[in-house]
Amino acid sequence: MTEIGVIVLAFNEVVSLKNTIEKLEVELAERSYKIIISTSLNANKECQNMAQILANKNQLIEVYFQKKPFVASAVLEAAAKLSTKFIVYMSADLETPPEIIPNMLDKINESNFDIVLASRWIKGGSFTGYGKLKYITSFLAQKICKIFYPNGLTEFTYGFRIYRKEVLEKYNFFEIKHPFFLESLLVPLKFNARIYEVPVHWSPRTEGESVVTFKVLLSYLVPIFRTRFMRKKSFIKHNIVN
Repeated sequence: MTEIGVIVLAFNEVVSLKNTIEKLEVELAERSYKIIISTSLNANKECQNMAQILANKNQLIEVYFQKKPFVASAVLEAAAKLSTKFIVYMSADLETPPEIIPNMLDKINESNFDIVLASRWIKGGSFTGYGKLKYITSFLAQKICKIFYPNGLTEFTYGFRIYRKEVLEKYNFFEIKHPFFLESLLVPLKFNARIYEVPVHWSPRTEGESVVTFKVLLSYLVPIFRTRFMRKKSFIKHNIVN
C-alpha cells in the first residue's frame, strides 16, 4: 500500500502551486506517495494549466476536478480516490509548508496516533504577517475550543493535518466551506481520537487572494457547538457507533 496521499487544494495559485509541488517531490522523495491536486473547473485557468503541467511531469501526481462545490468536497472527493495508509490535506499557497510533512509522517508512523496536526500555537510554532484582528480572532477561537474540547491541544482551526485514512473516511461532516477544517478535527475528537501536534511557522501567501475573512472565522462557531451537542450517531456513516 502507498504510504501517504497528499491532497493539495488549488484555486487561484500558479507559481505557489508549482513551488508547493516541487517542495513535496523533494520532501517525499524517499517515501511512497501519491499527490492529488484538487481543483475546480471554476478555478483560475492559469492554475488549472499549471496543475496539468505538473501532473504531466510526474506519474505520481493527478489533477482532480471536484464534482460538488466548496472546500469540503475538494478534500473528501479527493480522499475517496486515494488508496493510501495516510492522507494529508494542505493548500497550494505555501501557508501550509511542505517541509514539515516528513516530521508529521514520522510521528504518525512511530505511534498509535490517529491524527498529527501542525500547530502555530505550540512551543516552536509562530506567525508572520497574520494581521492583528485575525490573530486575536484565531486566539479566541482556540480558547473557545479548549473550553468545549479540553484535551490539551493548542491548535484547532489550521487546516494542515495528516490522518489515518480510515479516520477521515468513517465520519459524516456537515460543513461544506472553510469551517470544515475545524469540524474535521472536532468530530474525531468527539470519538476520542488520539492526536499529536508538531510546531509550524505560518507566513502569508504571496499569490492569489485569501478567502479567510473575519466573517469566515466567526462561522467556525457553528461546528464548535454542533459537534459538541449533537448525538454521536449523527456523525457515524451507516449509524454504526464504535
